[in-house]
Amino acid sequence: TTLSSGINAEYGEHLVAQVRAGANFVQVFESNAGHLSPMMFNNAVAPYLTDICKRVRDAVGDHIPIALYAKGCNNCLPAINKLGFDVVSIDWLLDPEIAREFVTTTLQGNMDPCALYCEKEDLEAIVREMLLKFGTRRYIANLGHGIYPDMDPEHVKWFVDAVHRISEDMIGGKDVDENLMYT
Repeated sequence: TTLSSGINAEYGEHLVAQVRAGANFVQVFESNAGHLSPMMFNNAVAPYLTDICKRVRDAVGDHIPIALYAKGCNNCLPAINKLGFDVVSIDWLLDPEIAREFVTTTLQGNMDPCALYCEKEDLEAIVREMLLKFGTRRYIANLGHGIYPDMDPEHVKWFVDAVHRISEDMIGGKDVDENLMYT
């Protein structure tokens, strides 16, 4: 546990340095917790995640949102919801409607990054479906994981533009054609 405590201290310091350098949002990544049972997650990982969140809050206050992305940890959402993070990021394998049942904070995610290989029209339909499932409250549109090195930057732009356009339509009350949803 001494090694883990040391890593936590460094991780927390790194996030604090990011905020002091101007970041207005930070995210903790836990890439391996999805391999654990809920009991193992609660015993072996959750205390360290809580510690990192507390270290950042103690150093910079609560005006900076702190997100947690625990890849594949969908079976641990009830525990994740109690860790003190402002935002819970989910991967593309979890239906947002199910995540909403367990997470009371803001959700972030969760388009499959491989959708960025699609044609523009298909990508827009996928974005529309994602946004309709998440809704317009307490949500940050994002990918469910990172971008692959060979992805066309123009497709990333299409994704961002589609998120803005469709979100504005949803918030503005325009009729969003649910028949265009990707299935």
